[in-house]
This record gives sequence, C-alpha cells and structure tokens, in this order.
Amino acid sequence: MLKYRMNIVILHGWGQNASLWKSLTDKLGRNASSFDMPGFGDEALVNPNWGVPEYADWVIKRIKNKKNVVLIGHSFGGRVTAEIANNNPMWLKAVILSGAPCLYRPTFKTKFRIMTYKFLKLFIPLNLRSIFFTTDLKRARDRGLEKVFRNVVVYDQIKQLKKINVPTLLIWGENDSIVPLYIAEEMHKTIKHSDLKVIESAGHNSNLDNPILFYGYVKKFIENI
Repeated sequence: MLKYRMNIVILHGWGQNASLWKSLTDKLGRNASSFDMPGFGDEALVNPNWGVPEYADWVIKRIKNKKNVVLIGHSFGGRVTAEIANNNPMWLKAVILSGAPCLYRPTFKTKFRIMTYKFLKLFIPLNLRSIFFTTDLKRARDRGLEKVFRNVVVYDQIKQLKKINVPTLLIWGENDSIVPLYIAEEMHKTIKHSDLKVIESAGHNSNLDNPILFYGYVKKFIENI
C-alpha cells in the first residue's frame, strides 16, 4: 500500500458500481475512494432527466471537502470526470480517463439505425417501439434510466476536452469494442498535457483485464504529479 499527498476519487462506469474498484482503492491506500453514482449500486436515482453536467455537479458536491484531488473516471465515469475537469477547479490536480466515450462519433450502422427508427416510429404504436431499442437502452429503460442514457450517449464533449489544463492520463484497452482506441487517440490529441497508455489484449474494462498493469500506470502517473 502506498501513501500519496493526493486524494484519489474513482468514478465507475455505466451499469457498474464502486465495488468493482475496491481492489484498486485498496492498493492506492487510505486516501483513495470510490462511491456509487445516482441510479447505480446502492445510490438512488435523483432525477430521471439528468445528463452528464448534472452528474458532474452531484460529484462535485459529494467531494467538496477534499483537496488535491486526482479523479479517475471509467467509461461513463470518465465522461463525468471530463465534465468536471473542463472547469479546472482549484482542488483538481489531475485526471485519469479509461474507456471514456467523451466524443460522439456514431458509426454508419448507428446512424442508419437512428434514421430508420425516427421514420418508423411515425407508424409504429408506442408500446411496440422498444423492439428497435439496443440491449443497453432496454436495460436502461428497465432501471428507469432511459432518458439519462439518451442524454449521455449523444453528449459530445470535444469543447470540454479542449479546456482541460491539468495533467491527464488516458488508459485504454487495445481491443475496446465499446469505445474504440481511435476515440482515445482523438481525445489524446485534443487534451493538453495528456498521455495515452494502451493495454494490449484488454477490452473496455482494462482495469479488470489487466489490473496489475492498470495499477502500474496509475501509480507512476500519480507519483510524478
């Protein structure tokens, strides 16, 4: 266990919770923590119409008494982290983003699906429209998070990324099929003072696929801040 002068806060991904990060927080020491965000784990949903900015405000209030904070955000948690970092608050010292879909870059297949749905929904009864929903959207709807999911997915943070001035580390799985590596590469080019580390053979949850290497990248980055 290592001691840092920083307070490390980890924000989990969509559909996940803080428990998945216990191993890493234990390794990082007593100044590291993670908590469930609204609608996930044991934290009740606050508002079904929230988007990334509202989650960012909630997190800021949750950690308002901490100083010298390093935010680590995975996937959806990375979106929230980037939203907070674009304002460069005085208490924020650095950020680590992993598998974070901060850029809205839909594939042709996705664009076609959206166009088809918008056309067909004019003729399909409301109770049958869900047959066109993706698995993720169906799961979100079942948990009362459909509007949140829709708000989050299309939220392009390119302008926010350009405003981040604190040291930033991107850790990505080489085989991330949910947020492909080219997204990380564009984010790396966009964020000033950023570095990109790619974990070979890892997927979207690179922290679970190769926890030792993931921890090593985090540890070295924080020690050099």
